[in-house]
Amino acid sequence: MFVLRLLPLLSLAAGATWPNLRVTFGLNPFGHYFYPYPLTADEAAGAGWEQISACGDATWVGNRYADPSDPSLILIYDVNGYIAGSQNGLLKSDVDEGVFPFSSSPAYQSGEYYGSPAFFSTAYFVDPAIVCEGGRSEAEFNSQGVGDRLLFQTADGYYAAPMTKDEANSQAEWYDHFCFIGMGDHYLQFNYEPTQDCSEVFPVQLLYDGGVLNGYVWQHMANLPGDKWEHPDAMAVSAIIDRPPTCIGDLLDYPGLSTMHHYFYDNPWFTVCPFGEDRGDLPEFKDAMKNM
Repeated sequence: MFVLRLLPLLSLAAGATWPNLRVTFGLNPFGHYFYPYPLTADEAAGAGWEQISACGDATWVGNRYADPSDPSLILIYDVNGYIAGSQNGLLKSDVDEGVFPFSSSPAYQSGEYYGSPAFFSTAYFVDPAIVCEGGRSEAEFNSQGVGDRLLFQTADGYYAAPMTKDEANSQAEWYDHFCFIGMGDHYLQFNYEPTQDCSEVFPVQLLYDGGVLNGYVWQHMANLPGDKWEHPDAMAVSAIIDRPPTCIGDLLDYPGLSTMHHYFYDNPWFTVCPFGEDRGDLPEFKDAMKNM
């Protein structure tokens, strides 16, 4: 079973500035790949996003905005209109709970998307305690950008991502996997054991560049529709996961995997790997990434 590390939120502040929120990996840094999303609620509304819930919601904190035609990405803003987090939305009609127990997994919250039953995976980039209670000031937003921490909402509270590789290496639940150009060094909870149960792994990949957190990836055990999703095949999985468990192969057969990279930098396509560690330099993996 994955381990939830519930830490005092005020101890998680980092000095790094995250100037952007870009989503979806692709070989071409144009179109919908590495696309930048609004960092303020006013920008979101101007781009056609609609507010679907507000502070006071029983499940999530913040003001949530969505594209009515696409549940895959929901943006969360604080009471001052500054970015505070994001969600993936998975319509229940698009997932098979006989394959993965979304209803009982602490990584997902149940709700509705425009009247359709759905599961949501939620990340916050600032202290959730301030999102509806004062929010960030303009000066804080200007100095921090997207935020100063990465917290995943769970059934028991919030799960803190380690902000540096050194911190990740000190935590037993995170394992160093492969580095890939345009992504970074991946840390996952796959423990290199072939018999590991995929349903007991927290469905997130952490991305590090230069030893510090530069983004994350949701990895859902489902074949989800929409152009924000990536759909890795067996070759792409082998480019990211070191010694994947056999259950990953089963999931690739059915129902498939859906991932979504989130980046906090302006130009993530320039992310490189230490010499000799870049799987993206190998021709077979370049071909595999075309299928994501």
